[in-house]
Amino acid sequence: MTKICFLIPDGVGIRNYLYSGVLQNLKNQDVVIQIWHSLDEEVISLSEKITGVYPKSIKLKSFSDDGITQLLREASSFARLCHNVRQTNNDTLMANWSFGSPSFKKKILIKLAEWIGSRSKTYDSILSLENLLWKKLRSTPSYQYSLSQLKEISPDILFCTHQRMPSASAAMLAAQDLGIRTVTAIFSWDNLPKARLAMRPDFFLVWSEYMKNELKFFYPEIFDERIIVTGTPQFDFYKDSELLISREDFAQKFNLDVNKRWILFSGDDAKTSPYDNFYLRDLAQALISEKNVQIIFRQVPVEGIERYKGVLETFPQIIHINPFWKKGNYWQQFFPFPEDISHLVNLAFHCDTVVNIGSTMALDFAFFDKPGLYLNYDHQPGQSWSVKDIYRFQHFRSMEGLDAVGWINSPNDIKEKVRDAIYYPETLAKDRKKWLQRIVNHSSDKTSSQQISDFLLETIHLVK
Repeated sequence: MTKICFLIPDGVGIRNYLYSGVLQNLKNQDVVIQIWHSLDEEVISLSEKITGVYPKSIKLKSFSDDGITQLLREASSFARLCHNVRQTNNDTLMANWSFGSPSFKKKILIKLAEWIGSRSKTYDSILSLENLLWKKLRSTPSYQYSLSQLKEISPDILFCTHQRMPSASAAMLAAQDLGIRTVTAIFSWDNLPKARLAMRPDFFLVWSEYMKNELKFFYPEIFDERIIVTGTPQFDFYKDSELLISREDFAQKFNLDVNKRWILFSGDDAKTSPYDNFYLRDLAQALISEKNVQIIFRQVPVEGIERYKGVLETFPQIIHINPFWKKGNYWQQFFPFPEDISHLVNLAFHCDTVVNIGSTMALDFAFFDKPGLYLNYDHQPGQSWSVKDIYRFQHFRSMEGLDAVGWINSPNDIKEKVRDAIYYPETLAKDRKKWLQRIVNHSSDKTSSQQISDFLLETIHLVK
């Protein structure tokens, strides 16, 4: 009996794996599917309604790292960030060395981690530091628990859906020590330079050749044959015509004017875009005379709309649509309802453009050959947060040599750029499809879900 266990340590893996075709494809091949997770059981029930698959559900127990494990993890991360800065000549990578408002004890640990990490100047010394971390993990309660659970679960493959989660690293290590084949998928286009690869499984599933080369660049010790290009299931939904509803039905559902042209303002989190509400205000003010244009506002799912309330009250013509997500006490507990998937697909299909600060939504719109517009100006001279830093982030180097998005360089540009996106989309972001193809391998006749399930089945046969 063939068994595949999906290790889902947080809500990140829900959309791509529990709501996509991956489980259904595996079930059709008589694979026993197990879900080892820390999710609300409601998610498993929702997955069953979509896929027709109700896997065996196993609760994942969480453990707090002891001080030495935390120190080794953070020191190796800091060492890699410093190394990555030298490799890329991009100091914005250090923005990922951020801890919010740490306690006094955590501040001491961070300083120690910086001191240790800064002395690991060669790549071999970074690997040695990480080897100490793997060795230390084998002595933790999390590792012993994982060994016990995996002996009972006894899967042929353990597939972790989020490569960055420290809470999953001991489980993946235990699986390897038991001879269980291990796989993970890189979740987002900006993850690899951030020095937070929490595990070293047998195989890595990546979005594209671009991401494969990026993984080899930042982790040269990972052999080429261990990196498999499958695409990402999150873009499979845009190929599913059954998710689309008519423009008339969409308008009626969300109180939109079917006769107007719709544009989407896609909100960012407060850390990425602390002035986001001011940008929404600028957009509304610039388009106030455009009677044929309707602005739709969707905030980032893990935040509310408190900072936008003044703008929404001043400009009631903005149609605010909440993401269809269940909120948690912290971001790992947030998860999308299935309705949110079709909602995003229909927004990208029916809106003419999306406006935001550097969001992946520009890729979603490019799938339907719609130009995305990136806001590219600051509100106050000398402000500590600046778009000049945002667009220097490493993942935006994927745009090099391409006219990937339209740029709004001042509030005075907004009206013209939006009008161009609506009426002359061929004049903006001329290489948007090339950019999408560079980042997301979506040209295959098979969906990413099918490519992933095919790879897992082939891997099982190799194990057998």
